[in-house]
Amino acid sequence: MKNGLVYLKATMAMLFWALTFVWVKFAFEVYRPMEIVFIRLVLACVILFAVMLISGHWQKIEPKDWGRFMLVAFCEPFLYFMGETNGLQYVSSTLGSLVISVIPLVTALVAWLLLKERITRWLLVGLLVSFAGVAAMSMASGDFSATFKGLALLSLAVVGGMFYAIFVKRLTHSYSALTVVAWQSFFGMLYFLPLFAIFEWKHFAQVPHSMIPLGAVAGMSVFASVGAFLLYTGVIRDLGVVRANIFTNLIPVFTVVLAYFMLGDRLCLLSSIGLALTILGLFLSQYPDLRLLRKRLKA
Repeated sequence: MKNGLVYLKATMAMLFWALTFVWVKFAFEVYRPMEIVFIRLVLACVILFAVMLISGHWQKIEPKDWGRFMLVAFCEPFLYFMGETNGLQYVSSTLGSLVISVIPLVTALVAWLLLKERITRWLLVGLLVSFAGVAAMSMASGDFSATFKGLALLSLAVVGGMFYAIFVKRLTHSYSALTVVAWQSFFGMLYFLPLFAIFEWKHFAQVPHSMIPLGAVAGMSVFASVGAFLLYTGVIRDLGVVRANIFTNLIPVFTVVLAYFMLGDRLCLLSSIGLALTILGLFLSQYPDLRLLRKRLKA
């Protein structure tokens, strides 16, 4: 039953992250991308450190680990956000989502090399099938325009997402998910603070703040910056980097479905095929454990 709960946590984390792609449309009516991510991190810090203080769940950080926490935060949210947000200005969203979907594949390779995580045949097949599904969803729009600058920036996002999973796995051996995500958010906020103060403060101070955009940003902070990262950090600890990372391919699946029901977006045949392939790949990657879980439930 433990693995069943872990799979549920992984799925919920991806659903929470997918919700941000819906809410961000409302936030963009008032705020710029860097303003949104900075506000999210500030709110996340307030929530997470308040929970640690109230619950008494305050872990002492070993001096040797401060650099690791800073490195995790540098990879994600800082490097990932800077690469993805700026890169998408120079490439089509189709190609951008396709490049980002490479993260589980390259992460699997790096985790195998650095962490000695085992890659089974089922896991490899699942990764490839899931990637094909995301590729099919990405190709639904058919726009592959790009510049070298855009691809280079997106590559930074891939590197950030890849090494985030690698580095955070090591921290989960010594610290709880709450501690990891709290300090990750804190250092992430510090990285963005100078950029926000120099480039965004004037705009942020002048825009007319209203409940819907602010509510959207608050929702992204609570569900994604706090909830999703707490769940996903625990999943990385329990499943390992490779098996946990493939669940990120569920984000475009949930995004397409949520956009269909909440925003009225169209769902074409190619997107539907991509949805099916992505989910199939996920099941294939976890098949040995799912089969074992089924036997235990029958026993």
